[in-house]
Amino acid sequence: MTSFAFNTMIGQTTSVALDDEHGIGWRWYILFIVCNFTNAIFFWAFLPETAKRPLEEMRYLFTEAPIFVPTMDMEQFATNELERRVVEVETKQEQMAGVAQHEA
Repeated sequence: MTSFAFNTMIGQTTSVALDDEHGIGWRWYILFIVCNFTNAIFFWAFLPETAKRPLEEMRYLFTEAPIFVPTMDMEQFATNELERRVVEVETKQEQMAGVAQHEA
C-alpha cells in the first residue's frame, strides 16, 4: 500500500512540480529519489522473499512470518509441503501399480 501511495502521488503531481513558472523544478527529482528509496526499504523490511516457493508455502509464510522480515530465519518457515505431497503421490502410484500387478 505504501508503494501504491507514493507512486500515485508522483504520478499526480509530476506535471505541476516540473512546471517552469510555479514548480519546484530540479528539487522534484530529489523527492522522486526519496520516494523510491523508501519503497526499497519497505520491500526489504516488510515483505518476505518468495522466490522458488510453491503456493502451498505462501499462505504459511505470510501468516506466520514476523512483521520485520530481515531478522526472520527462513529455515523455520520452509515447510517443504510440496515435496511431502510429491512423495505421497509417488507412494500411492507405486502401491496402485503393485495392486494392479497382483490382480493381473
